[in-house]
Amino acid sequence: MSIYSDRSTVVNTLPSSTRETERTTWPALGDHKNKKSVHVAPSTSVDNLKTHKKKKPDHVHYYNQEIASHLQYRSQIRVVEEVNGEEVDMTPKLIPTSLYADQFLRFNLTFLHQMANLLTLHSRGASRSRTRSSMRTGNWGNKQSIDDLMNGITYETINFDVPAIRDKIDKEYKPQPFNKSFVKVTLRKSDFFELHSQGSTTAAKGTAEGDEVEKDNRVYEYLTAGKGKVRRRSESQAQTDILLTTSRAVNTILVTQATVSSYVSNFEMYDTVHNLHRKLSTMHSVDSIQVDAEAQTEIVDEEDDRAERGKAKSELEKLLGSPEFRNAVMFMGRTLSSNTNEGGMKRFRNFAKIDRSAPEVKYVYSMKLLFRLMPVPSRDERKAVSDVSFCRSNGDILAVAYGLYSFSSQQVPESGSVFVWSIKNPGEPERAYYYPIPVTAICFSPFLPSLIAIGLYDGRVEVRDVSSHSNSPIATSQRSTSPGCAPVVAIRWIKQVEEGDSLDFEIDPFLSLSQDGSVTRFRIIKSPFLLGFNQMTLERVEGHPEGLTVPIPPLMTCESNRHPQGLSLTTHPVQKDIYYVLTDEGCIHKCSINYQHQYLEVLKCHDGGVSVMEFSPWSPKLFLTCGSDWYVRVWIDGITRPLLELMDEMTPVHWASWSPTHSTIIVSVNRETADVWDIRRNILQPMAKHEMDSSFNTVAQFSNCGRTLVVGNERGNTLFQALNDMPFEPHFQYDELEKAIFKAIGNDHELLMELKSIGFFGYPDKTFVR
Repeated sequence: MSIYSDRSTVVNTLPSSTRETERTTWPALGDHKNKKSVHVAPSTSVDNLKTHKKKKPDHVHYYNQEIASHLQYRSQIRVVEEVNGEEVDMTPKLIPTSLYADQFLRFNLTFLHQMANLLTLHSRGASRSRTRSSMRTGNWGNKQSIDDLMNGITYETINFDVPAIRDKIDKEYKPQPFNKSFVKVTLRKSDFFELHSQGSTTAAKGTAEGDEVEKDNRVYEYLTAGKGKVRRRSESQAQTDILLTTSRAVNTILVTQATVSSYVSNFEMYDTVHNLHRKLSTMHSVDSIQVDAEAQTEIVDEEDDRAERGKAKSELEKLLGSPEFRNAVMFMGRTLSSNTNEGGMKRFRNFAKIDRSAPEVKYVYSMKLLFRLMPVPSRDERKAVSDVSFCRSNGDILAVAYGLYSFSSQQVPESGSVFVWSIKNPGEPERAYYYPIPVTAICFSPFLPSLIAIGLYDGRVEVRDVSSHSNSPIATSQRSTSPGCAPVVAIRWIKQVEEGDSLDFEIDPFLSLSQDGSVTRFRIIKSPFLLGFNQMTLERVEGHPEGLTVPIPPLMTCESNRHPQGLSLTTHPVQKDIYYVLTDEGCIHKCSINYQHQYLEVLKCHDGGVSVMEFSPWSPKLFLTCGSDWYVRVWIDGITRPLLELMDEMTPVHWASWSPTHSTIIVSVNRETADVWDIRRNILQPMAKHEMDSSFNTVAQFSNCGRTLVVGNERGNTLFQALNDMPFEPHFQYDELEKAIFKAIGNDHELLMELKSIGFFGYPDKTFVR
């Protein structure tokens, strides 16, 4: 590296007047080894110092010229470095003057020179010679160099305000105040005001929540932009909080009373007392006038009474047909019923639950009667409870069908009815539909909760909307599409199967099972009639099907009918296109809505008719069946042998189901009693037996919450039985169910190995699905 410069020229450029007063050697810029030194000539006196103080502005001007000359000289210097055989210009660039350079030179350097002169004056008596690196003060007693003072000056230590001592030293110089080029802003936290908040909910695709979101989006698109935009509409009313106010016309005016005189004749008094609206004709004689007056008065009275009765009857009929009057009567009935059924209503709604930390708890599996629904008999006939169904969206609403239960009954009622009850008024139904023939089956739609399908004894099917006050059905089956005339024994709604990307957003169809073994699929269309077609016709089973081994009698018997008798219908909880048909042969036919002429599987479950088939709420593979051979059997899909067999009395079991609150409890109902089984504790006998009523039991069903059992009998009464003193629900329901089943079949090694080969048989994440 080579530098083209000569530092001596810098020293020679100093003015001569300056050298006489103060000899100062300034190093070249960039030379860090040379230090600054201040020399005072011997002939300098205090007066000269005072004269020097007065000429301080000249020194300031001098130093400005000195710095300018050095900068001009440095601009002529060039630094060249050889890199890889080539010369590279490495000359440092000048540092631009900052915003505070003038302020620094004006305020701080002048102050430093004054302090240096004062230090020199105090140190003259002590020493005449000074080193270049330090100077001693007479009063302060420490050593500090000018370089240390200069190096200690930083941006934080620079004082831009004129100090008080500088005003004393130089009163002639008054610096201009410095205006800062920034604005000070102070931010403080204020109160939070929420103007609008709209939550956003997202769900992962492929999960249960994601499927629900996609379903809601499809339904919304269908109702707003699809075919559902043009749909049938009807006015309906709902119970809301009504604010009762009084109008101005209701307020009475203050009645003032006063004693005044009035003239009334005898004729006016007579007409007023007898309410004669017509004047009598001219009287010719006293006798004839009396006779004619009496006869005419009687005629007028009869005509007025007849007209008033007819008018009152028409007004009464109009009043009874008014929806507002019906709602008012219904609300009044609910209010009066709460006075006598308040305790049962609270228990049905589970207002008071037993605390798990209670000191005294007894597991006796008891039942307590809450309500008894007793309909008013029509035509003085005794009709049995043939079917019951709870509304899926509102567990307080129950539909009960009255008609024929046992088809072998010697006396068949001539009429039937469907009553829609609410626990808010157990004494009076809120909807009543009457039919000239018995009603055999009903079912609420789980997809449109206000729709209910009704099956009749002559094979007809109707669909009604219970939210409407109209007494006419929405749609009815017709003989042209459903020619069957056998009684309808079961109805089940099915979910539409999505085929590809084309979605049909019409109302979901339902399946109807007739006694002759035919399954009909009905669809609600824009017509007063249902669109129905034959889905499946059952055939009798030949040979030995899978399941129970029932010996064939040695004598060949010829059945009078080629088709078995259908008894019940069940849908699969997960696979929406699968349904099961239960027959009097003791077999379960597994069918699909995609195949109309063949079964998927046939399983022999009972030595007699199969009454009910119910899946466990904690497993889509585990189900139970009950039948006329006195047994309740528990099965699992994939094994053709029953896992458990429960039998207590030698009587047919009409109904059985899993408890929605306890995974190991099963409730079965026969003609006289209701049995509570707990397979975790005992599989040989029920934990409790309860007699329902003096009449034979027909059907039963759990409430939506699972803590109340509804049982119907042949007398037409519907009993609400609360399940009390039950064990506490396990925290892990599926684990308790699996443990109880493995414990029950522990002695059967082959069955245990088959069950273990199936593996996990519950729902994903061990959830509950009803």
